[in-house]
Amino acid sequence: MNIDLKRKKEKRNNIIRWLLYFLLLAISYIYMTTAPITLRTPLFLLSTAMCVSMFEEPFDSAVFGCVAGLLLDTAQGTMIGLNGIIVLWCCLMSSLLFHFFLRRYIVSIILVNLAAVFIQGMIHYFFYYAIWEYDPSGKIFTEKFLPVMIYTEIAVFPLFLLTRFMVKHFGVIVESYIEEQSDDIVRE
Repeated sequence: MNIDLKRKKEKRNNIIRWLLYFLLLAISYIYMTTAPITLRTPLFLLSTAMCVSMFEEPFDSAVFGCVAGLLLDTAQGTMIGLNGIIVLWCCLMSSLLFHFFLRRYIVSIILVNLAAVFIQGMIHYFFYYAIWEYDPSGKIFTEKFLPVMIYTEIAVFPLFLLTRFMVKHFGVIVESYIEEQSDDIVRE
């Protein structure tokens, strides 16, 4: 394949992939803000950011995580910036883990997402309820935060499949070459 043509296709695929990522983020935000109040809605924005960070470079996933965290702040009605910082660091650590240590399997993203959901939920609970002693019995934690954590963990399955589909079809173009055997090679 021509190198210039390959670069153009990779640039086009990169733009399409990031547009699809942000479209998925927008759909997650719209669902989180328009879902019924009585239903415990999963944190789709957090799971989307974690799934994207699984496949992308650390800097890109950190920026995407910051945007997802800020959107999560506005969707939950919390202090602007708290979830932005939490999701930024979770996405950065997730991307580094997948870049250097972990394989890109669904079990891996389930465990990494579970850690991120637990960290976000515990920090949110601590700063909004526990530090001010609004919930000494832990009833808010068991009735509000635990169902959201469980639903968020279940929501990672379809989001993982969607992001893997996007990366597979709009990722880096892989070329394969077939090497011909030659008898003209002299070995000493």
